Amino acid sequence: MEMQSSEPLQTLRSSGFNWRRWRWFLLAAFMAFFAWSSIDTNSKVPLDDWKHDLRADASGYYIYLPGFFHHGMRAAGVTDSLRAAVGLGFTIDREHDRLITKYTCGPAILMLPFFLIAEGITGWGATDGWSRTHHQAIEAGAIIYWSLGLYLLITALWRRRRTAPFVAALALGAIAFGTNTFYYAYRAAGYSHVYSFFAVCVAIHAVYADRGAVMRPAMRWLFLFACAFIVLIRPVDVVAVIALLGMLYLQHRSELRSPGFYLGGLIAGLIVVAPQLIYWKFAHGHWIVYSYGDEGFSNWASPWIAEVLIAPMNGLLPHAPALFLLPFGAVALWREDKRLAVLLSVSILLILYSFAAWHAWAFGCGYGMRPFVQYTPFAALMIWFLLARLHERRPPLFWGLAPLLVLVCFVNYRAMLQYGTCYVWDAWDWLPYGRNLWEAFFGRFPS
Repeated sequence: MEMQSSEPLQTLRSSGFNWRRWRWFLLAAFMAFFAWSSIDTNSKVPLDDWKHDLRADASGYYIYLPGFFHHGMRAAGVTDSLRAAVGLGFTIDREHDRLITKYTCGPAILMLPFFLIAEGITGWGATDGWSRTHHQAIEAGAIIYWSLGLYLLITALWRRRRTAPFVAALALGAIAFGTNTFYYAYRAAGYSHVYSFFAVCVAIHAVYADRGAVMRPAMRWLFLFACAFIVLIRPVDVVAVIALLGMLYLQHRSELRSPGFYLGGLIAGLIVVAPQLIYWKFAHGHWIVYSYGDEGFSNWASPWIAEVLIAPMNGLLPHAPALFLLPFGAVALWREDKRLAVLLSVSILLILYSFAAWHAWAFGCGYGMRPFVQYTPFAALMIWFLLARLHERRPPLFWGLAPLLVLVCFVNYRAMLQYGTCYVWDAWDWLPYGRNLWEAFFGRFPS
């Protein structure tokens, strides 16, 4: 089966086509196009407009960078007008001279290289760190992380189960544009989700990089640091880490039997979490702080399941229509790897329940169920197995589904380009959702 599915690549190689060289060229072109497009789109939003991409929650993540490098996380040099302009994502404690944010520093650590590039362009400390150049650097960085995540994910899936190149491209398109991952790289670069998505893709890549062989130390460390970042960025995503550990157990069982693995995990975890612990001690006087106050999973006994799944206001499926394939993907995966199918299905159901139990199930402004972005790599495994199996065993069904899936991805892509940052209406009001789709293709909706 694998030999047959690799025939197109063998044909390309025999004709002198250098796939290794071209894949890097295609990746670079992909990143350059969407980075330029994201910068162009976001630059049309004034920096004092509430729709800019370092506002509200995003400013709470980003404040670590200008806050630390320009002010030492002290309040003295930060104005109330700046805080208001960026959507009150952090607090200025004048009494204790502290900048307070409830968000963790994980995204800021990954944004750091691009922040430094912006500082190099504008001049160190010449701006307040919120300039247009800084916005553009973060926007380019988010696209780079998203693109690299997709690349690592697709190569991992290819190692896990070979299939035809067209099937691989279709599965990649389904994850990139048939879900809401694109939006959180393209229009919400300051939010945490694209960085969590990247970390999950890195971990999956590490799991399958040495498939059929002993796991290399470099891949083990890559896995451990990726898992540490996943938890640091969003602690509830320990669910994703448990799923990844399960995947590692299924692929490299001996790793989890080695004491050195757990020692390495402790070392990686301490290195990654150290900046956060130091900040909490500085800002609050304690090494570990639950910074979300009275926010929590207060709806655990009456979860908002229907709203999370299908509400037009940020529901998962209306904004990530490729995920309608998940039940069929779970069945396809079950037929080839029952333990992996159970592991991923339970993880996805558990995290969806956590969304429904959260005190604010819609998670504020956004395109769809934004905390699911980092779980789309798990969904990708199911979709990959489904499409590969259909292509091999039910070709008429596959070729009937393929154009429909392409159309769905294209419509969702256009809808994400059109989307204006926030759905503010009743959870079950479909009119604004329909208006966004109409205006994505036909211009202004008739009043």
